[in-house]
Amino acid sequence: MTIRSLASRITGGLVAACAVSALSPAFAQTAPDFQNQAFTTPYWTRVPVIEVLGRSEMQVAPNRASFSVTYLETDKDSKDAMKLAVERGRLAYDTIKKAAGKDSIIQTSVNVTALYEQYKDKDGNRIDNERSDKIRAYEARVSLSVVVEDVSKAGKARAGALALGPENSSGLSTYLERTTELNREAYESAVKDGAARAAATAKASGGRLGKLMVVQEGSGPCLGSWSTQSGNDYDYYEKSYAMAPPPPPPSPAPVASGMIGGEQVTITQADIDALNLPSDDQKQSVSAGVCMIYQIEP
Repeated sequence: MTIRSLASRITGGLVAACAVSALSPAFAQTAPDFQNQAFTTPYWTRVPVIEVLGRSEMQVAPNRASFSVTYLETDKDSKDAMKLAVERGRLAYDTIKKAAGKDSIIQTSVNVTALYEQYKDKDGNRIDNERSDKIRAYEARVSLSVVVEDVSKAGKARAGALALGPENSSGLSTYLERTTELNREAYESAVKDGAARAAATAKASGGRLGKLMVVQEGSGPCLGSWSTQSGNDYDYYEKSYAMAPPPPPPSPAPVASGMIGGEQVTITQADIDALNLPSDDQKQSVSAGVCMIYQIEP
């Protein structure tokens, strides 16, 4: 080979390299996306695996109760009507606090409404004459919305509020406020259930259970979310786990007194016991699920 021929080849190679370099952006755009390809073939597809859904369903007692009461007072003077209603509301607040203590959360509100004189229209319907000089009285409304964090104290707390004769009251509602501890216990139970299902699957299929490859929280398949409603995510449930809260310490007899309309009013233990209507708490559901993938060996 001559020197000229060799030089020609080297020059041609450099030109080709420059051409590739100049086209490199376009080339990069058409190059295979190896990262995405890796995700389309997950590593657990390279070996035989089994996927199981671990489930847990615990039945636990409710840990919250709520109710509300409203006291109404009417007077020709708005200030006097409001004063009487607030006095009743304050005494109800004190009574609830003595019954439930720090386990009660009470939110109060005060509203005053003008009551107008009325007239009849041509059809005989009574219509309010909403003029400032036609106000016949004022109605003051004091409302207490109560949440009790110890359900065993809720009945006494509500009875104490009822002893003051509210014009309106709601029923006592119980519900479950999910805690971190409850969520964790349900999750751990679901993981144990998944491991047991995987072992049973391997045995029934004639294989041997290998190493655990994936654990993901959820109702599956490897996707999902927590559920607090029975039958929402699962076709069936495993054994229920009952958790009973520890018995509460005895509370002192709730007694409260205060002035209402210039008169001393006292709420005794007998008043509360007479209005403390018993009620059974409905069990609440705490559910969890996990997706687990195990390698299976022959």
